[in-house]
Amino acid sequence: MNAIVFDIKRFAVHDGPGIRTTLFIKGCPLNCKWCHNPEGIEADRQLWYFQNQCLKCGDCVPVCPVGALTMGKEGISIDRELCTSCGLCTEVCPTGALHFLGNLMDVDEIEKELLRDLPFFEESHGGITLSGGEPLSKPELVKEILTRMKAKGIHCVVETSLFTSTAILESILPLVDMFLTDIKIIDSAAHMEHAAVPNEQILQNFRTLADSDREVLVRIPIIPGFTDSQDNLEGIADFLNTLSRKLPVELMNFNPLARDKFRILGRPYEPADADQPYPVEQMEEFREIFRQKGLEIK
Repeated sequence: MNAIVFDIKRFAVHDGPGIRTTLFIKGCPLNCKWCHNPEGIEADRQLWYFQNQCLKCGDCVPVCPVGALTMGKEGISIDRELCTSCGLCTEVCPTGALHFLGNLMDVDEIEKELLRDLPFFEESHGGITLSGGEPLSKPELVKEILTRMKAKGIHCVVETSLFTSTAILESILPLVDMFLTDIKIIDSAAHMEHAAVPNEQILQNFRTLADSDREVLVRIPIIPGFTDSQDNLEGIADFLNTLSRKLPVELMNFNPLARDKFRILGRPYEPADADQPYPVEQMEEFREIFRQKGLEIK
């Protein structure tokens, strides 16, 4: 079992309790127009181009067997429909301006990397967090990682969109101490339009989690023009109030830094006019919507 891991974040303090090591697995069935980690959407490795590192030497252009690279005044342009990810261009690039994101790792390699930080977990009551992408798009791998971590007494968190089968979710429940989940858009048609999948299965899996004894934190990203309307936030709050127990809520302020990742990947960034997080006062107004509905805000 293996997967492409596009990042391992050590000493993470926002992905669960204590000091944690967060593993980011490539591949996600959603395709959110504002995704904070767009490099995690595609399951396969992707070619990245850092313009500020490019010498504009042009050595990469003639080695591409399908003509996917062209040199212009601003540097290299990549035709991603032609690119086959053969890697020849990365081999001749003298500065690493062209390189692949992520490494193919098997479960033994992943376990070894995660256990490097075991002393910090023990000292801080931390542990490991599996994120992405969508980690549950690799259910067998995730289950094996969790099984190995739990055998060593390590606290395990899974950060997930919950777009997976209920059977998969139930299969890992005994191995997970805490779930970090999100509801983006309550209306399924709008969810389909802006995240590429409907949300009925996601909502059903929220019910499954609420019926379990696992710790759950609901994270709601506040994205200008997509998730920030009062109707959407009130609709999410009303849905949470139908669950079998009250789940705490955390509102995630908009982060415009993903804009550069979309540019590097040659993808349009939909919240194009938004370049600042919401001010503290406005975030507090959003939180008040949930407080008025009787929900706990973290």
